[in-house]
Amino acid sequence: MDPNVIIESYVSDVVGRLPRRQRADVGFELRSLLREELAGRTEDAGRPADEAMALALLGAFGRPQDVADRYRPAGFTIIRPADAPRFAWIALGGVALQWAITLPAAYLDPTIAAWAASAGVAGAWWAPLPAWWLTWGLGAFWWPGFLITFTIIAAAIRHKRGEADSPAGPSAPMEWAAESAPAGASAARRIRPQVLDRDRVNRPGLVLALAFWMLGATVLIALPWLPQLAPGLPQPLLDAFAFDPEFLQWRAPWVLVLWAVGFGVVFAELVAGRSTRTTRLISVVSDAAWLVLLTWCLAAGPIFTAPATDGVVRLCLVGIMVIVAIDLVVTLRRGVTPMREPVVEH
Repeated sequence: MDPNVIIESYVSDVVGRLPRRQRADVGFELRSLLREELAGRTEDAGRPADEAMALALLGAFGRPQDVADRYRPAGFTIIRPADAPRFAWIALGGVALQWAITLPAAYLDPTIAAWAASAGVAGAWWAPLPAWWLTWGLGAFWWPGFLITFTIIAAAIRHKRGEADSPAGPSAPMEWAAESAPAGASAARRIRPQVLDRDRVNRPGLVLALAFWMLGATVLIALPWLPQLAPGLPQPLLDAFAFDPEFLQWRAPWVLVLWAVGFGVVFAELVAGRSTRTTRLISVVSDAAWLVLLTWCLAAGPIFTAPATDGVVRLCLVGIMVIVAIDLVVTLRRGVTPMREPVVEH
């Protein structure tokens, strides 16, 4: 393929992610920069540019989304990088403190004990946990929400004050929004290109996955307590989502344990920004444990008392087993040892 065609496709991908008013200028600048860099590589290699050379250049330059972000106008910073560790400790520490206080109280609360008895799991060591999670457990997340709300307000006020204090008015660039660059230097040149990192994770995707993960776990935890949480629901609906007592007693707790392990792995990768040897090893073991547990759930008896609901859930579990098996194979093929650290080109 013609290297110029590859560059043109790359430039189109980048500018397509930018506001329309920027596309023409950014496209002209980026196209010129890439062609200049390709010409330099051609001269160094002593041979004409080809497809492999163009792809290597673009791979070192970065993903189109990352390049587009370099050109995108900077907004206001909600949490400055220097303040992020302290903010995380305060937010998560507040949640942990609430859990440390309320979890022991859940085992002493007679109301929760009555709930456990009504669900048919009285006496089980984990019986208070679902009721605690649906009340104080999830309720503890008001604290991070409270902090981030006021942090956003404070950041917006600081941003507006910075615009008002700027000699050039609102259109002037904020001093804290980006590092100053030499006159005439392009935005793309100020950012050093780097080789794509195969171990880097998609943080927005992980945040979305964690949100759905927590939502799904909460729904499943709430089902045994549905008659107490929503006594006004029709009885046929309550009967349709009634768990089998044997499943609740023996198999359900292990589902929650593996769910918590998976949540921890994803959260660790979110914090680190990349997968590690430890997280991959845990993922492999967790996937294998999920296959064993789901097989046990299917073979040991009904999951729901209603045959129709139980049949649909069993079919869904088979699909989940296929997805888990695929994830296990992919992880094993990639290897549990992470790739080398990304090499930054100067």
